[in-house]
Amino acid sequence: MNRAGPAAIHIKEARVRSFLEQNDLDAMLIGRKDNFAWFTCGGNNEVVKPTEAGFAVLVITRDGARMIAHVMDGRRIIDEELNGYDLEYTPVRWYDGQLLEKAALLIRNMRVISDVFCEGATYDPRTIQNMHYPLTDMELQRLKKLGSITDRVLRSIAEEIKPGMREVDVAAMLLSEYTSRGIACDVLLIGSDERVSKYRHPVPSEKPIQRHVLLHPAICGWGLHANVTRQVYFNSVPEEIERRYDAACRIQAASIAQCVPGRRFQDILEVQKRLYEETGYADEWRNHFQGAVTGYILADPTPSLDPHACISANQAYDWFITITGVKVEELSINTGDSREVCSASGQWPTKRYSCDGQVFGLPQILVR
Repeated sequence: MNRAGPAAIHIKEARVRSFLEQNDLDAMLIGRKDNFAWFTCGGNNEVVKPTEAGFAVLVITRDGARMIAHVMDGRRIIDEELNGYDLEYTPVRWYDGQLLEKAALLIRNMRVISDVFCEGATYDPRTIQNMHYPLTDMELQRLKKLGSITDRVLRSIAEEIKPGMREVDVAAMLLSEYTSRGIACDVLLIGSDERVSKYRHPVPSEKPIQRHVLLHPAICGWGLHANVTRQVYFNSVPEEIERRYDAACRIQAASIAQCVPGRRFQDILEVQKRLYEETGYADEWRNHFQGAVTGYILADPTPSLDPHACISANQAYDWFITITGVKVEELSINTGDSREVCSASGQWPTKRYSCDGQVFGLPQILVR
């Protein structure tokens, strides 16, 4: 994956320092993986995967920056993950205690906001997450590239799937393709046949595929996410499934079209609920999150329930529209004046949907 360079991080540094000044704070403490990736423009402080916090802590003040890390991790992170960004380094030996204990000593008597629980700091991860937006031009270009990559990989794997393969075999194929490109997969759902209608989140099983398979990788590159769902049928698609998929596409297109700066996420949810009813599936919105923002965070559907949360310019979205048996999920962005489906890059058959004077080509069920 290509590096960003220190100039890109200085944009984030200026954003943080402006925030500190406006809110009469002395420092921001960053320990979560997603916020570390945001501030460092794609850097990774991960060692152990199933944790929100990484293995290096950043403390950004009004006039400097420091990284606290154990000696077994710190030098590698400086050399390979900071994109040339210069900061002070506080190494910690394994027998000297936890990183946040050292951080607590360094921020003593300071006014600090933090995305992890640290003594002496105000825990407020939501405020720090909101600082991810607006995304920079570089980040929007990276999202477009991620969308194109997953579109291409999904089409390639879809052409290789054969009835009789197990769901776990398909999962292994996808993981291999993404890993060879230096891309992680934070969520991987593979469901087939009756499991697609039975479960909204079909984790891969040893079940052999017969007639139908759903593919959902949530990939991560440069710390940014592209969460996409595609479906494949062998021979033909049942008429009712086609009708449901088309309804889900209509709701997806309307959701993307509504991503205009200043509009409330809660109002978009009301549009979605109205369209579920109009298409004959009034209660289906109750069975799954409806989605909202993505980017450095995997996905956060909670803005749809927040009466104060609004669309901002240069934001990325993951609207996951489900009706029993089908799911339509694409990566889209809003650049202020326009909206774009980044994961529909021409590798998959699409159908055009018009909404509010905008037209979006959305991938359809692939028939093999």
